[in-house]
Amino acid sequence: MFLFLAAAVSCISQFTPEIVSQNSYLTVNGFVTDENRRYTVILGISRPLDDTSDAKPATKASVSVRDDLGNLYFFEEKSPGKYVSDSTIFTGLARSSYTLLIGYNGKEYTSAICTLRPAPPIDTVSYELYDREINASGDREQAIRVALSTVDTEAQCHYFRWAFEETWEMHLPFNYLTQEKRYCWKTEVSHNILIANTEALSEDRITDLTLTTFNNSTDRGQFRYSMLVRQYAVSREEYEFWDKVKTVSENTGGLYDVTPLPVKGNIQCITDPEEIVLGYFSVSGASHKRIFITNPLIVPDLYTHKCVEDIIRANNTLPGLGYSVFILSVYEDLPDRGIGLFWAITSNKGCTDCAYMGSNVKPDYWDEGFGK
Repeated sequence: MFLFLAAAVSCISQFTPEIVSQNSYLTVNGFVTDENRRYTVILGISRPLDDTSDAKPATKASVSVRDDLGNLYFFEEKSPGKYVSDSTIFTGLARSSYTLLIGYNGKEYTSAICTLRPAPPIDTVSYELYDREINASGDREQAIRVALSTVDTEAQCHYFRWAFEETWEMHLPFNYLTQEKRYCWKTEVSHNILIANTEALSEDRITDLTLTTFNNSTDRGQFRYSMLVRQYAVSREEYEFWDKVKTVSENTGGLYDVTPLPVKGNIQCITDPEEIVLGYFSVSGASHKRIFITNPLIVPDLYTHKCVEDIIRANNTLPGLGYSVFILSVYEDLPDRGIGLFWAITSNKGCTDCAYMGSNVKPDYWDEGFGK
């Protein structure tokens, strides 16, 4: 019996699957809406799976958009690989069609012809404070869920995509800093793919779609939080593209997961039709709605432990004071340390001004939305 087991074990060897390195592809992320704003086309060169270097921008390209009347609108490269339109010249129009044109590295690329569908207005953006279980022991926590409902009463838009921008107020809890250095506002854009379709439904209605959730591990819900949601009316082809990208991005990593194959979009190389081009040129109408939420969660102090390195007796001759050592808070008579003045100090300059973590410029909609 022992010999049999030994023989069986000796037959087991580590399996290392062969990974075939992918080529690098031109990637395109372009967007035109009916909003009066600058539109952006981002060009890059994708990396093979075995390449861990940073993605390379595709620079010095010619980028333009042609409408169905033959007008050309040119995009200027504002930073490496980022091409931007002139909002005073070009604004997308509902029911007009647009084509993206790219010249890069001696080759010509074009998108499919895309029609701009008007987006219905967002019905509601709401939030709820709820308890959720966080482990097998039954421990619970409070969390915020932000959700959206929408309906197209004209039944013209069956395919939707959403993106959002969240902004929240941050306060550093250090009394030595001025209010200007203690307060700031941080903004982040959504990264998840949010799509839905009503093709199988009796009406174009989306109800209570979760946009995001957060708990008190972030300071989003500590003071004041706002979210701007944009709703896009997309074509069936674009919806299917994002659905494939979502499937690949959410199901990679395991041996039996979806293979991370390139997801082709609506762009082709007309110079070399066999060349694979990644990405999508999106043309869609947009509607938007903003929500304001005031201190919905009790959030623990997230910064004292991160920033305060020591508490010492006040000492104006401390070496490096104001250069490599900074005062965060001043205390008088600490029971565990004695009588007199004490300083909470740090060597992290980023803890001395909230603007290092966000912006010290209050958004122009802030006071109006929340009330002073």
